[in-house]
Amino acid sequence: MTQSQLSKSDIFGVLQNDRRRHVLELLRSQGNQSVRSLSEEIARLEAETEEPNSNVRKSIYISLLQTHIPKMESLGIITYNREHDTVELLHAVHDFDIYMETVDKGDISWSQFYLGLSILAIGGSLTILSGLIEWISSSQWMLFVSIIFLVSSTTNMCHLRKLEG
Repeated sequence: MTQSQLSKSDIFGVLQNDRRRHVLELLRSQGNQSVRSLSEEIARLEAETEEPNSNVRKSIYISLLQTHIPKMESLGIITYNREHDTVELLHAVHDFDIYMETVDKGDISWSQFYLGLSILAIGGSLTILSGLIEWISSSQWMLFVSIIFLVSSTTNMCHLRKLEG
C-alpha cells in the first residue's frame, strides 16, 4: 500500500495497539532500530522498570515479529530488513502526524494552547473596546496579538518538522 491508500481505519487500527504505537514513537525519536532494541525498550515501557525479565522481552520480540511488524509493513508504514534485523519508517508515517501528538502529563496540546490564546485575544479586545483598559490602543493590541500568533504558529510548525525528522 502507498501513503495515499491509508484510510482512517488503517491508521486507527495501527494506533489502537500500544506496541505498534510505541514502535512508531521509538522509530520517530531514535531512527532505524533492530527488533531486539525495540522489544527491549517496549518491555521497559510496559514493565515500568529498567530491567524487565527476559520472558517479557522475548514475548514482546515474538509479538513484534509475528504480528505488529508484518501489519505495519503490509500498510507501507515501515520496512523490515530481515538480513540486518532493522526496522525503518517509510513516508506513509506522515499520515499519522495529526494523531500522534503526545502531550506529557501537566502539559497542554497545541490545540488547547491556540484555544487559550484565542480566548485571551478576544478577552483583551473586548476589554480595550469597552474602555476598561486605556493604556493600550486597539491597534497596538492587534499588532501584539498578531505577533503572538505568528511566533506560536512558527514554533508549532518547527515542532512538527522536528517530529517528521
